[in-house]
Amino acid sequence: MTEEQRLAVIAKAVADSKSITSPQFIEDFIAEIKTEEIVAEHGLLNNQKGDLEDESQFLFTDVAENIDEEDESFGVSDQMKGVYKS
Repeated sequence: MTEEQRLAVIAKAVADSKSITSPQFIEDFIAEIKTEEIVAEHGLLNNQKGDLEDESQFLFTDVAENIDEEDESFGVSDQMKGVYKS
């Protein structure tokens, strides 16, 4: 390829790359990542007192620790019960 042909290929590749639009889910993902970076770097911005009160109510409670999913029963058919009996 001549230098002129290589430059034409590069110019076309640049033009094509600018015309490609990404799907919305990719745009949303990028926005989410950028938001996480800002929050990690600067903390929450413009916190509302009500928001902080809503979240802080969970700091001093043991509600989650009182729930033991292993103690809760769930519907298992008789056939499945037979599978796990030793």
